[in-house]
Parts: sequence; C-alpha cells; structure tokens
Amino acid sequence: MYSEQDLKYASELREEIHREALNKAKALHPEIDSVVDSHPVEDYFQEHWDYPGQWYTVVAIPYGYKSRAAFVEELAKNTVENYLKNMGGETNESFYELISDYPDCVIDFCIVRLDEKYNSVESHFNALIKGAQRITGQLNVKEGNLKANRIPTETLFAPADRNAELNYRTAFLYPPHENNYTNEDFEKINKALFPNGTDCLEVFKWSTDWSDYFDDGHEWWGALCLSVYDKTLERFVIIMASATD
Repeated sequence: MYSEQDLKYASELREEIHREALNKAKALHPEIDSVVDSHPVEDYFQEHWDYPGQWYTVVAIPYGYKSRAAFVEELAKNTVENYLKNMGGETNESFYELISDYPDCVIDFCIVRLDEKYNSVESHFNALIKGAQRITGQLNVKEGNLKANRIPTETLFAPADRNAELNYRTAFLYPPHENNYTNEDFEKINKALFPNGTDCLEVFKWSTDWSDYFDDGHEWWGALCLSVYDKTLERFVIIMASATD
C-alpha cells in the first residue's frame, strides 16, 4: 500500500508528464484538450532492490519505457491516434508530423475522408464543414455566405505575389510575421499532401465571410479557404488561413 503522501507525489509526476504529452499532441491538433493514459496513478511507482537486501519504492514513470521522453512520446502518439479515430480521421497521417516541423506556418490543414459517394461541390462542402470543425474546434456558419468557385490546379500552386490577392503559396511563405520558409519547403509539404502528384486534383476556393475564424485576416493580411480532392486517394485536404499582426 502507498501512503497519501506517496500518492500525492505520484499524482504530481503524472500531471507533469501529461502536460508535456499534451503540448506535443496540441502541436499537431491544437483542439486536443486531454491526454490518453491507460496507466493509473499506482503505476507511477517502481520497486528497487537496495544492496545488501532491501526493497524500496520510488515515484517514477511506469515500467516498460526506456526514458521519460519515450513515455511522453508514446502518450502523445496515443492521444493523437485516439483523437483522429474519434473524429473519423486517419491514424497514420505522416503529414501531421511533418507540418509540426513548421511552427511558424499560419496555414491550418486538415485531411478528411467522407463516408459518401463523391458528388463534386456537395462533397467539397461536406468535407469543408468537417475539416473546419476540426481546425477551429467549433463552427459558426453564417448561413447563405458560403460560396465556392472551382479553380485550376495550377492556380492552387501559383507563384507567391505579395502585391496580389492572397494565394496558397503566399500564405505559406509570407505570413504577417516573417518566417524563413522556402519554395522547397512548400513543395515538401505538398508532396506529403498529394503523394501521387497533382494531375488528379479538384480544387474549390471558398468565400471567407462565413466564420469568425477569418476575422483576423480580414483586417489587412487576407484570408484563404480551399478544399482539394485527390481522386487517387479519395480524400480531401482542407486549407485555411487567417492571421493578423
């Protein structure tokens, strides 16, 4: 049996580790608000044998992990997988891990699959709503304002132009606060999003006056909302951006 003081120390360690794991999970999905941990507080003890012959108990990470960092990583991974499963998303999207290497990116991405027969703009609309809910954690749609135009694939990947209307590449390379990202980084991101190339993509550009998410961008920098359907993978990529200084 453990004393109340021992359990208090173990609970404090568990909370510290949960905070670390949550920060890692939120780097991928900011809307995650809790950690999945199958270990009760009693698992945060380890028994050690002290020469010449006495067992003693210490507060520590559960058995089976090489280090605290490895345990935190496992908790973060399990938390993200559980979140995606509950949201109907994928559990093996390496893209989310890749984009976490770009913390100064102001674009929000969401990969979406729909359990329905593909039906052009209607399916894009359903995917956008699903993706926007995941990105924002909530969705207040101003009815009647959500409109879309199909755009050529080459327009999606058009060169960046700070003096023109905000486009996808410009949003990545030139946010309100400068980053050091390059066109090579942009291509790397899109190779992960569209691994089978861009010939089979269908792209819709949406209005940005239907959600409070875009209010910051409307101040001056701009706002962007795109849905991209990859026919080879039968999945959508939702791309949203809105930022201010």
